[in-house]
Amino acid sequence: MDTAHELVFLGTGAACGNPTFFCGCEACQEALENPVEAKTCSSIAVMGTGITLIDTAPELRLQFAREGISAIDRVLFTHQHFDHTGGLPQLEFAVRLVRHDPLPVYATAECLAWLATHYDWMWDVVEPHVVEPFQTLTFDGVSYTALPASHCEGAVGYEISCDGARLTYFPDTGPLKPAVLQRLQELDALIHDSTFIGRNWNPASHTTVDGTIALGRTLGAKAVYLTHCSLHYDEPHTATALRAELAARDTGGMRVVLPHDGLRLNVGDLAILPATPASDALSY
Repeated sequence: MDTAHELVFLGTGAACGNPTFFCGCEACQEALENPVEAKTCSSIAVMGTGITLIDTAPELRLQFAREGISAIDRVLFTHQHFDHTGGLPQLEFAVRLVRHDPLPVYATAECLAWLATHYDWMWDVVEPHVVEPFQTLTFDGVSYTALPASHCEGAVGYEISCDGARLTYFPDTGPLKPAVLQRLQELDALIHDSTFIGRNWNPASHTTVDGTIALGRTLGAKAVYLTHCSLHYDEPHTATALRAELAARDTGGMRVVLPHDGLRLNVGDLAILPATPASDALSY
């Protein structure tokens, strides 16, 4: 029997996280008073027989401790910005002291060049692999196809297929290219950049909550998961208020979820509608 796979939202926040030390807005106050609403920088793990990590958030050590992750098998990167790569050095001693073999790292040439320059002192514990746009990688019964994102040079998202489900992970992107949109019709789940609420400060490289929901409807997605959320750009919202607003919307049967850090989904369940995975529910 094939191993079922679980997707874990290690982090769901934008670069500055939530709460931030410099902001006293209602969203930050909510996160201070109720830590389950705190958001670390965005990354996910796909767990089956092995564990594939997509991006290494600066809070990686804390994310792994929270989720009980003691080892991973590989890392896929979406792009080179610090909020998606800053945790890579935290893997150094796990490789040197426990794994002993270099850790496979997959990224575009632009991202690998940045990593090799900025983390040259640990490059001996990394096994780099160049990923080309539209290239498919297969590990542990899961396929990952790198798709161009509109963010920075060499940025990608990943189409992920396993357990009968098709989903995408685009934590940082503006408008997707026509070839990508055509490929992603009828998704089971769209996990997408939702950095801004209201005004989009960087429309070429980021997406709003409303924009992500509209994209989900355009693609015919069964479910949308909002990630890379700041909750205080451009209009501060508490997570509680945003969830209430989302619940009141008519999304034509499409499920829209504001995930919390640590949310776990059985990937196979994403192919089922209208059933809602129990893990969508936020428990305190």
